[in-house]
Amino acid sequence: MAIYFLDSSAIAKRYINETGSTWICSLFDQALNNQFFITAITRVEIISAITRRAKSGSISSKDAIAIRLL
Repeated sequence: MAIYFLDSSAIAKRYINETGSTWICSLFDQALNNQFFITAITRVEIISAITRRAKSGSISSKDAIAIRLL
């Protein structure tokens, strides 16, 4: 088990495939029993980043909606 502090850019890598996504996703393997800490503003920052990506066309609107519902 390890403890991680993840900022919004690291959390975004879990939902949007980009450099570093594979490593971030591997941290969430339940067998590792890792713990994660985030700041209170992270949810707002993630929604903003996903909305920005959808508006620029780098992710589809359908995917953006699905991510927001998680």
